[in-house]
Amino acid sequence: MIDRKTFVKAVADLVQEYIDNFDRFDDNPQIRVNPELLYVEAIDGRAMLEGIGDSEEAFEDAAYAQGDETMSASDYQEKEDPDFYPIKELLKPTGPHTSAPDLDKIEKIADEYFS
Repeated sequence: MIDRKTFVKAVADLVQEYIDNFDRFDDNPQIRVNPELLYVEAIDGRAMLEGIGDSEEAFEDAAYAQGDETMSASDYQEKEDPDFYPIKELLKPTGPHTSAPDLDKIEKIADEYFS
């Protein structure tokens, strides 16, 4: 498992990657966090919607089955469901047409996973 400092740096690096390559993303870029593994990645809004659909489908499939094993699998799937954070809300203006990762906001995200 990664520590808080590594998590914050990873998210800040992804925000910086968006700043440097904003044209590779759609108009709804997101940071996706796997809350169980604390794996983070930058995705566009389309991938976010696909991920939400996949998570809901897996949860519904587990709900149809019965037994303790299924409940454990369902609980694990729920823990693996990703969290999403809009990248544009993690930008801090530094000039008329420039920005940088907003470390205060990124630290608040880290608060959700590290206490």
